[in-house]
Amino acid sequence: MLSTLLRTSVALRALLVAGLAGSAALAPRAQSRDVTFEVASVKPNKSGSNRVNIMPQPGGRFAATNVSLMDLITIAYGMGRPFPRSNVLNGPSWLGRDRFDIAAKAEGNPSQDELSLMLRPLLAKRFRLALHSETRERPVYLLTWARRDESFGPNLRRSNLNCAGPRDGLPVGCEMLSVPGTLKARGMPIEGLLRMLTGWVDDHRDVWDRTGLSGTFDIDIKWTPDRMPSIPPDATPELAQALRSTDPNGPSLFTALQEQLGLKLVADKDASDVLVIDHVEQPSPD
Repeated sequence: MLSTLLRTSVALRALLVAGLAGSAALAPRAQSRDVTFEVASVKPNKSGSNRVNIMPQPGGRFAATNVSLMDLITIAYGMGRPFPRSNVLNGPSWLGRDRFDIAAKAEGNPSQDELSLMLRPLLAKRFRLALHSETRERPVYLLTWARRDESFGPNLRRSNLNCAGPRDGLPVGCEMLSVPGTLKARGMPIEGLLRMLTGWVDDHRDVWDRTGLSGTFDIDIKWTPDRMPSIPPDATPELAQALRSTDPNGPSLFTALQEQLGLKLVADKDASDVLVIDHVEQPSPD
């Protein structure tokens, strides 16, 4: 799958985009074996680059480059979708600012679900991260129909592809290009669109589905983001072209959803899981 996500000028691939198997439960599940990395390295990244790579690799290896602790928390506690950043409370200012490179190795070939769980003890050990979960009423958005007849907009079509699985073995034609102002996706379930919207709306507010849609979809949507993206110096030609094509005078995300997809976002409140940080420290050098 061609997957390029630029969120607030950060390219973030793989676990945040491709999707993890499993539920959104915050509590660790019982496992047949201890889900911990055998070895792990955490180093500061001072490159100044905006590009972030998070990628599981064969042989139980996990690599994350130029990643923030906030990114790692959203993966470790999302379990199936990125945990909303706005629902991570009480963290220091460097939580989403400072960058790190992570290299870890696990026994065997753990699933993506298990890799998420393995991040939890790693963060507790290296960042002295301690947190607890609560349920609080939080602002959310509901994704629903824009039209009374529940008809699709011109850029939302049912797909004959299913691109929601692991990267290997996907059908020809599965691709995704996602940058601020542009989403082009093939074979995406509605859950994938919810993940994208969670990263784009105000304060990364959680987005819940109220459309009742099932199956997969081909989606093309263009809008003007609140902040026009810059082009990272190490951007691929495809990414640079997508960023240059962002129209500074186009519709807002909310308008584009209605006009192009036939969907809309409705502000609401709902009981949501939040993570409250009790303690965290900068990691000690390896």
